[in-house]
Amino acid sequence: MAWLGLVLNLGFKHPLRLNTPAIDWAVGMESLISKPGIRALGIAESFRIGYPYSILVGVVMRSDGVIDGISLGRTTVGGLDATESIIRLYRSLGRNDVQLLMLDGCIISWYNIVDLEKLATELGLPVLCLTFEEPEGDVINALRKLFPNDYSIRIALYEKLGRPTEILLPGNLRVYARFVNMDYRTARTLIRKFTREGKRPEPIRIARLIANAMLNHFITPQRT
Repeated sequence: MAWLGLVLNLGFKHPLRLNTPAIDWAVGMESLISKPGIRALGIAESFRIGYPYSILVGVVMRSDGVIDGISLGRTTVGGLDATESIIRLYRSLGRNDVQLLMLDGCIISWYNIVDLEKLATELGLPVLCLTFEEPEGDVINALRKLFPNDYSIRIALYEKLGRPTEILLPGNLRVYARFVNMDYRTARTLIRKFTREGKRPEPIRIARLIANAMLNHFITPQRT
């Protein structure tokens, strides 16, 4: 029942492309493309304004669709701890067979911005961050208005992300990707490898479903 302890600690009243270091990732990327049974850790979150923490869920999935691990975490709504929270979630799994980190968004939990380069460096993994709508609006202006005390830190993190790259999928579907330690070809291949239908890869689709279900359960009064 470790998950129950996590949720009770969430503060609920009711029970890219980026410039990366000069490392030769070619061999590893070719392995990700060609190997039939790679494992990805998909991470998604769910939150509500008015509650101090969001729920983070990580799902380890093989590219054949088999789930063989789930991890839970939390991050602060409107905070600056998204990157560290994801690192803790990954390390809580205690395994070394994950070959790819896949994120459902880089700006989570009400402008808690993920540092993709730091994730890739700390975890030693390629990182693929996806959004499924048109690129963000005027984020910088929003950060200035909403976070007058620390907007400069948030703006620096946002600018570090760079603009997302549009990736066209079968059926004329589009996703927008930022990626570290992989190229466009690898990112597109991995998205297609893990997507069964629509445009959301299964590891983050399942993680998102679990996070939403947990949040809805624990913030909605239960009838007896």
